[in-house]
Amino acid sequence: MPRLTIDLSKDINARLAEIAEQEGISKAEAIRRAFALLSIAQKEKAEGNSLGIVRQNEENQELQAICRVVGV
Repeated sequence: MPRLTIDLSKDINARLAEIAEQEGISKAEAIRRAFALLSIAQKEKAEGNSLGIVRQNEENQELQAICRVVGV
């Protein structure tokens, strides 16, 4: 498996460690998941779509758009 060395700021490294701990995964797995989201965002952007944040209404199970994710 190819390896990659990256330099992270202290803040990004701390947040990455926090996310990994909360999810019960390694920092490497957290970065793999982040790349997967970035890959999806790029593919959808190429197709004229965008990513968004949605909330599911507990009463009728409908999805409500909260915001669009920009900059990815």
